Amino acid sequence: MNQKQGSNIMALTSFNRETVEQFTRDFESLFDAGDAEAMASFYAEDAKLMAEDREMIQGRTAIEQFWRIACVGVRAVKASRNITLQEVTTSGNLGYGLGTVTVRIPQTDGQERQITFKYATIWRCEADGRWRLVVDISNRNSPGGF
Repeated sequence: MNQKQGSNIMALTSFNRETVEQFTRDFESLFDAGDAEAMASFYAEDAKLMAEDREMIQGRTAIEQFWRIACVGVRAVKASRNITLQEVTTSGNLGYGLGTVTVRIPQTDGQERQITFKYATIWRCEADGRWRLVVDISNRNSPGGF
């Protein structure tokens, strides 16, 4: 993963299992640090993010605001999250990743509530040779498995 010369925009320079796995670790670290700007920099300018119970979020600036709010919310409940990458596929200048995000929220009784989301991300290799997220969609797994 490289940072684009002369700007804050970060992107993958190749799209394979190894680079996407590294992206997931970096993205987790950025989330934990509350760095919504750096998180959003992986998205294309025209990207779309579709999160559960929300209208579609369009554009890097709006996506940055989404991540800023998400980081604050997770920190407020002292939750932790972990991304598990399950599949990476590419064809031409498009690729996708599939996986899960597990959020663990400590409860007042000492127990832990766990929420799992599944996600699909679509990536595009842009004219500058960098891979950027163009669609990010996730939804929560049903607690009962249905």
